Amino acid sequence: MSKLDYKKEAEKYEKEALEELKGLVSINSIYDESTSSKENPFGIGVRKALDYVGNLGERLGFKWDKCDHYCSELSFGEGDKIIDIYAHVDVVPVSPNWKSDPFTPTIIDNVMYARGSSDDKGPGIASLYGAKICLDNKLLEGVKLRVIFGGNEESGSLCLEHYFNKMHKGYPTYGFSPDANYPLIYGEKGIYGYVAKYKLEDSRIPAFKFGEATNIVLDETSLTLNDESIPSALENYLKEYPEIKGDYNNGVLHFKGQAVHGSAPWGGVNAGLHLLNFLGKVYNHNELCELFNNYRVGDGKAFGGDFSSEYFSSTSYCAGIISYDGKEIDIVINCRIPENIKIEEVLKVVQEKTKPDSIDYKGGSEGLLFDPKSEFIQTLLRVYQEESGDYESKPLTIGGGTYSRETKNTVAFGMEFPGVDTLMHQDGEFLRLDDFNKSIAIYAHAIAELACLARKK
Repeated sequence: MSKLDYKKEAEKYEKEALEELKGLVSINSIYDESTSSKENPFGIGVRKALDYVGNLGERLGFKWDKCDHYCSELSFGEGDKIIDIYAHVDVVPVSPNWKSDPFTPTIIDNVMYARGSSDDKGPGIASLYGAKICLDNKLLEGVKLRVIFGGNEESGSLCLEHYFNKMHKGYPTYGFSPDANYPLIYGEKGIYGYVAKYKLEDSRIPAFKFGEATNIVLDETSLTLNDESIPSALENYLKEYPEIKGDYNNGVLHFKGQAVHGSAPWGGVNAGLHLLNFLGKVYNHNELCELFNNYRVGDGKAFGGDFSSEYFSSTSYCAGIISYDGKEIDIVINCRIPENIKIEEVLKVVQEKTKPDSIDYKGGSEGLLFDPKSEFIQTLLRVYQEESGDYESKPLTIGGGTYSRETKNTVAFGMEFPGVDTLMHQDGEFLRLDDFNKSIAIYAHAIAELACLARKK
């Protein structure tokens, strides 16, 4: 294959790609059960985003399969040698603490601030224009290319479950998902969910439910408590735990923590857990304080749940949703474990050491691990190195989960560059536009090289 200047090819599409990204991030595509229907499986907003990328793909010369509105598949070519790219248009919920409108792209100093800009609409658009470069330059001969935008990655990946198991689409020869970090991800932890339930009856504590997603550290709570002992207790509490912010005004107790991605909860501050701890101290419920101590850091060390392996150094436990109905405290845990550990082993330790009255296991997905020396992994690494000039960064294993685990022969490949934290799942999520433009070239080059690999198989 002749050497193509992918950077120069990408420059042709930079302005157009940016305008299309602006349009896509302007769509509020948070999962919305209230507008879910057969025609809108994940709500009207997600459907609008799927249609947006579908129409864009058709204009760029790809065939659009609407996939019952679970995904938008944009394809070119035919055959059983398949190259797949998996991105998603759904986004996580937003808080009221954004400094700008999260669904109005705001560009300051060549940085776009918007929900979905980095997770995963920006990477999806960059990949699509990378595919367009390959189409323009006739680099797809002998393979079928599919760029698949899903609508449910953040809430269970029911989109790809439908794509593969209901529509019986074939698995790829090679694929990548632009939904993590560069240089690339060759291993992901298993991700599972469970609800730990603790009986508690106290009429002084009103019913509550905090948190909307299991894979984000719960960062804010507000609870009405008409109790004259609260102000002094809160003052003492905030001195003891300076990482949490709190106030008590007009009978409302408010805690503000720090949201982070559920794969690394130790980087955040869980307001829900602090609320339980505070209530435990005020109303003498030691079990609530123990709950706080067990899950506060989120690495399992407090109760012996800190499993590790050669490839993964930690286990994580993210408390994303916490509720109380007057009789029971429920804490929903997003758990991520190394490849050598079974979830049954984890749940046994949780039951024995944290002593819930019951555990409701919610299922999950096994992790994945590729040989980092394989031709597949080394090809993607070489592409990244040649296009970025970064020969120092090494392939990674992560606690985050991507579409790679929902398919076969696929790894996560970008789009977050080493040393950059784009605040995925957090207030102020952003995308550096220089990184966006670089990635168009990287993805075009990667698609071309994977096509060459596939033709050899």
